Amino acid sequence: MTDRRSWLLFGGVILLSAGVVALAFNPAPHTGGDNAGYVTLAYSLLADGTYTELFDPAGNPHTKYPPVFPALLAGLMLLGVRSWAGLKLVAAASTVVAVAATWLWARRRLGPLGAAAVAAALAVSAGVVYYSHWILSDPTFLALTMVGLWALDTALDPGPDDGRTGEPGAAAASGAATAWLVAGVAFTGLAYFTRSAGLPLLLALLAVLALRKRWRSLAASAAVLGLPALMWWLRARSVTAAEAQYGSEFWMVDPYQPALGTVGVAGLLGRVITNAVGYVGTHIPAGIVGSQGPLAATLGIALVALGVAGWVVTVRRRQGPAELFFPLYAGVILLWPEVWSGDRFALPLLPLLFVYGALALRDGARRIGGAAVLPAAAVAFLAVFVPALSTLGGAVTGARTCAELVAVEGPFACYGPRWMRFAEGAAWAGNNLPDGSAVLSRKPRMFYVLSGVPSRTFPFVGDPAAQLAEADAVGARYVLMDQVDNLAQAYVGSALQAAPASFCSVRGFGTGGGGIGTHLLGVLPPAERAVGGVADDGSIRVVGCSPAYLRPGATDEAYSLSSTIPLLESLP
Repeated sequence: MTDRRSWLLFGGVILLSAGVVALAFNPAPHTGGDNAGYVTLAYSLLADGTYTELFDPAGNPHTKYPPVFPALLAGLMLLGVRSWAGLKLVAAASTVVAVAATWLWARRRLGPLGAAAVAAALAVSAGVVYYSHWILSDPTFLALTMVGLWALDTALDPGPDDGRTGEPGAAAASGAATAWLVAGVAFTGLAYFTRSAGLPLLLALLAVLALRKRWRSLAASAAVLGLPALMWWLRARSVTAAEAQYGSEFWMVDPYQPALGTVGVAGLLGRVITNAVGYVGTHIPAGIVGSQGPLAATLGIALVALGVAGWVVTVRRRQGPAELFFPLYAGVILLWPEVWSGDRFALPLLPLLFVYGALALRDGARRIGGAAVLPAAAVAFLAVFVPALSTLGGAVTGARTCAELVAVEGPFACYGPRWMRFAEGAAWAGNNLPDGSAVLSRKPRMFYVLSGVPSRTFPFVGDPAAQLAEADAVGARYVLMDQVDNLAQAYVGSALQAAPASFCSVRGFGTGGGGIGTHLLGVLPPAERAVGGVADDGSIRVVGCSPAYLRPGATDEAYSLSSTIPLLESLP
């Protein structure tokens, strides 16, 4: 195929990815805490010049999420971006870059046409499309990983990687190869400082350089990457009060329930088995076709089997960065706690599985006869592309419907009245609570970006003593009893029923889709807490809070329909 046709295919892949991302773009904010956490960290970089958990009353330095993705968000904020949709441009652009880099990397192994098929399959994969419109680091991590693999492959091995060209390392002496290696090391570092799961890529790079006996390159790369990695590790070690790190959480039975303790060797083996079944049968096929069930599981089994077979064939003739990254990354996600598993963590495996699977199909078809290669490839491509395209249609329809609701009823309209009341309560708190206030809530990071008021999650126990002790410990005079899920009703509600005389009522917000609605409660000072408040018929009486719980001139402003993130309004 001529270079002109090759680059036309490349351009077509980019246009396909950009079109898919644009059609499926959803302007609503994601309700997960990570989205709000990244916005908070970016705001911290700009507003304070620090990397701090401003959402938490303790205000600890942040040591869990590496800073590359928040720095990219901060760059957009510097340009004046203040909306949820505007900040999503980082993920959207990263998705297109990831697809383009996949083509560039896959072309050396499959040729331009095969690379285009792989990149097109990745572009329409359900997980890739879904995460392209949230403020999450996964698309950026995928893009940096694929650019890094492409640059390292170009630096370390000449020509197409089809087993018929030069020996590994033959291009090492050229100046161009050195430049590509520098680029590969740089993107490896950026990937690692985007997600800690980038450690396998860093290790793969160092291992390949050691296998190739590139000792000077190994020493330079280890110094360039090791120094900032060491500084990041020392930062985490120095902040004793910071939230749990991935290293310690890794050994927990469930990081969200520390009381369950840690696992041993037998527990790790059980994790591997459980995660392997989950990824092969559920998460990987769901990340491609967006569905679960027997057919999806069959696709997952077939793809993983072909991918592993293609990897085995490839690794026998070369051990490049991708060949080492593939098992290392798979090992990490198989070993970590089951509650972390999901399609988002399988994204970096998809392009590798597609390419190695295609290599296995090609080699198998060649044994049958050269004429079988194209039909086998076409069937495999359609088995992935057609169901993924069907799921994409649903995503596009959903995005359009949500955009219409957001335009009329505000950013959280797609999630119904429960989330709208949460947003209303947070916004009202930001406008009406005294300076220096703190609130216990179900979604502390989201509460903070919507209000500017620091927040911490209330204890997941119904004992009023535990709720009050946590409030006293962090200086929180308020607790939001919302209805985004059942946890506030279960724990804050139970504490309120058991000790209503320890709380007061600040303000209610709507009906929340039924029941008592969302309510902002005041936590009375220890000296004012009393026993009682429960009537003979079991009903409770909560007194109104004193004016000291409100800022002078408090108002009843309605929930804003603006798409601007309230926290960012204070930026110049």
